[in-house]
Amino acid sequence: MKILVPAMEKRSALVITRSLGKRGIKVIGCSHLRQSAGFFSKYCHKKYLYSSPFLDINQYLKDIKEIIEKEKPDIFFPINEETLTPLLKERDYFAKWIEIPLPQNEIIEKTFDKIESFKIAERLQIPTPRLVEKNTKDISYPVIVRPRYSRELQGNRIVSSKLFYAFSDSELSNFSNRDFFFQEYIPGQGFGFYALFDRGKPKSYFMLKRINEVPFTGGPSSLRESVYEEKLKEYGLKILKELQWHGVAMVEFRKDKRDNQFKFIEINPRFWGSLALSVKAGIDFPYLLYKMVQREEIGENFDYQKGTKCRWIFGDFSYLWSVLFGKKIDFRPSRLKACVEFLRFFEKDLYYDYFQRDDLKPALMEILFSFSKLFKKIL
Repeated sequence: MKILVPAMEKRSALVITRSLGKRGIKVIGCSHLRQSAGFFSKYCHKKYLYSSPFLDINQYLKDIKEIIEKEKPDIFFPINEETLTPLLKERDYFAKWIEIPLPQNEIIEKTFDKIESFKIAERLQIPTPRLVEKNTKDISYPVIVRPRYSRELQGNRIVSSKLFYAFSDSELSNFSNRDFFFQEYIPGQGFGFYALFDRGKPKSYFMLKRINEVPFTGGPSSLRESVYEEKLKEYGLKILKELQWHGVAMVEFRKDKRDNQFKFIEINPRFWGSLALSVKAGIDFPYLLYKMVQREEIGENFDYQKGTKCRWIFGDFSYLWSVLFGKKIDFRPSRLKACVEFLRFFEKDLYYDYFQRDDLKPALMEILFSFSKLFKKIL
């Protein structure tokens, strides 16, 4: 068996490579970046470069087709939207060559469209952040300025849109209602529900809370911990069952400290950046997905170790930087506490995203790459 893993610059791609490679499954890694950490894993069987879909989708598709025709891999693992979306547009062609373990395109499109996702959650009576109307009185800042699509096909390239925080009427007025919608900020912690479904039936799930996010106002987790929350499970299962999901997915929530309720944020039809924690806590999603596609019996995998932590060290440095030098707002964490906690490098049941004793090269490359990016910013 051969597995095609794109976006080898991503942490999740490295976790997948290690999970499958150590079991003798050949991982064909590819990326648009030569310095991708996953390329340097001893478990990466072969590596290829492709054109960035942010620059040229047609060339990206041509490169992927050449890799597939040459290597004849069996499964394409979904890592991120920019490498997945172009393939979905030509899914009939790729279906002749390789399996993409995801539901029909119309279901995936509902997860790409953030407004449509919120409508599904509301229909299922899952709490969501309150919408904010521009040019109204008594707006409580900050306001979340959320793009309807985080990745979008425009002409011959993928365009990325970021989430923003507006801290005043003047900042909010800079964003159009056509491209963005506006929500209240939810004070509290981020939580994630992660699952593997087989044609609408849950085969495995996992939950975590985000201890540190980049930046501290909200974003990808740099330090997170495995947890179990009954309500989080209920909401996550409800929305994925409604979609008759197939394959892996993540459903993101924030736990509102004002009313202690989980508020739905978004669905992502792919593997997640904090995948290493899931594996370390006992749910090896990459291997389970591989077995499921192979039509092997995998049973139900719902038992994992709670209290396990995993850390992305350079992300944690960015979190610390945002606390020290970010906007001075009333919910900013204590600077002293953030500094002290950053220096806690060793704890029981604490793991790191990149560091693995039997596979050190990816961590070394991540160190070099991260420092080079830091120096470029300074200069």
